Amino acid sequence: MYIILSLLAGVSIVINMIIGGKVSQREGMINGVYINYLVAAVASLILSAVMIGFTPDYSSLRGIPLPYFLGGFIGVLTTYLANLVVSKLPAVYIVLLRFIGQILTSAIIDYVYFEVLSPGKIIGGVLFIIGLIINVKIDEKEKEENLRLIEEV
Repeated sequence: MYIILSLLAGVSIVINMIIGGKVSQREGMINGVYINYLVAAVASLILSAVMIGFTPDYSSLRGIPLPYFLGGFIGVLTTYLANLVVSKLPAVYIVLLRFIGQILTSAIIDYVYFEVLSPGKIIGGVLFIIGLIINVKIDEKEKEENLRLIEEV
């Protein structure tokens, strides 16, 4: 069940980035972020209404430290940046960059809050970065070769 939910979450992230990029091109960057978060808020309210029996007691929220709620701000920032670059980069690069960011951020959070250094996450993130750089270099070479072939014709 968790594997299916993970796959659906990944697909929804890609679809969200593509739609968010198109909306920001049409409506403007800031409006695109507003629309994205408005739709997310409505979807969250609907999901909360459906899962009303499974939600925790809201009084338990008082015990959560304030920095934990910065996820909303970080979400707005990453959505803004994703909307900014979605029309300039291939979708696979955007997904990989977001994935790399999540892996390295989780390694930082593990270290800061649990004093656990996750070498697997760090090595995995670095390997993804190296693979992305190699892929970009290969794409640049192919683009240069195609331009050269076009100029020869």
